[in-house]
Amino acid sequence: MSMGKKFPTFAFVVLVLGLLWLAVEMHWIPIPIPWLPLIVVVVAAGWIVNHYAKG
Repeated sequence: MSMGKKFPTFAFVVLVLGLLWLAVEMHWIPIPIPWLPLIVVVVAAGWIVNHYAKG
């Protein structure tokens, strides 16, 4: 297993949030979600985890 490439965490998070947003807009999920605070929290948590995962 090569450690040269890292998993694109930020892109994955943006993809998941985009899919959730689409599901809400299409009324597949009838729950209003405060998107901006959720995005900020997820991105900040990802940065913290990545910072400490690097050692």
